[in-house]
Amino acid sequence: MNDGDTVYLTVADDAGQHVSLIQSNYRGIGSGLCPDGLGFCLHDRGELFDLEPGRPNTYAPRKRPFHTIIPGFITKDDKPWASFGVMGGAMQPQGHVQIIMNLVDFGMTLQERGTRRASITKDPLSRPESG
Repeated sequence: MNDGDTVYLTVADDAGQHVSLIQSNYRGIGSGLCPDGLGFCLHDRGELFDLEPGRPNTYAPRKRPFHTIIPGFITKDDKPWASFGVMGGAMQPQGHVQIIMNLVDFGMTLQERGTRRASITKDPLSRPESG
């Protein structure tokens, strides 16, 4: 069995209201805090903040550390058109781009995109060569 701690779901109704929900504990059982009687544990995504001054994820006002809780929405003609998301850690930003390209550029349905394999770059922090 593969390890995994993320659940993603999306729903939309006839009125165009969408919900894009991701529950992810980050690792293990998350923060270890589980509200009595509610059946879930709280995540620990704040762990990616850094307390060392001057770093990209330094804890400070208006800072957002890199994490992978990325629910997605697309509008078309100023109206909700699609809600989506992917699971998979650091590949999520590139997964979102693939979904958008397949839906918008290649005209796929969400079902077609969902059954298609994703192309995954193993090192999402790699940078293109300069010069």
